Amino acid sequence: MVHRIVFILLFWGVSVQAQTFFDAVIYQHDGTHVDCMARLPVLYEKTVRFKTDHNSKTQKMQSKDIKTVCYFHRGEKIVEIEYLRYISFLEMNNTMQNVSAAEWIEVLVRGPMMLYVIQEASRSGQRKTITYHYFVKRENEEFATEIAYVRSKNGFLIYRMESGDYFANAPDIEKKIESREEGYTAKDIMNIVKEYNISQEIVD
Repeated sequence: MVHRIVFILLFWGVSVQAQTFFDAVIYQHDGTHVDCMARLPVLYEKTVRFKTDHNSKTQKMQSKDIKTVCYFHRGEKIVEIEYLRYISFLEMNNTMQNVSAAEWIEVLVRGPMMLYVIQEASRSGQRKTITYHYFVKRENEEFATEIAYVRSKNGFLIYRMESGDYFANAPDIEKKIESREEGYTAKDIMNIVKEYNISQEIVD
């Protein structure tokens, strides 16, 4: 049985999260924002439920109208999510095929290149497999594209990375990725994207 969930706050329990209101700021595409208490949306949920304070009625905002949602705990940001259209890998008949979808996804890195992640968990008996799907998106791109995944299965890591032309304007980084240099594989994707963004800021 496979459960696809937004990779956030796993230590609090997903079933509890879905019913809990957290301090949040909802940023809309029109440039406005709402300081509120909001629930964590799940999967392809079309709305975000929120209220302005503990005593107010629950309201709904359409996911398509939201740019990003930041959640806070004791004044510290704990997670940021976006309702994102993306292209993902799908393994079918031992081949990888591209599929497109839209769902809530966690923001890991902001900058010239955005980095996002979704977690996919499956269980067979006592064996549990967790796969982290990483997506990148640059400014003015309509879709985020899955660039890497890291799978933890029975204590072993399986990982894959598709650099494409995303690092073409950072040739040193691209070369290290292509040669699979230590520190430049799929499991290092967060540091790679941060390094890329720094290199672009220097160029600019």
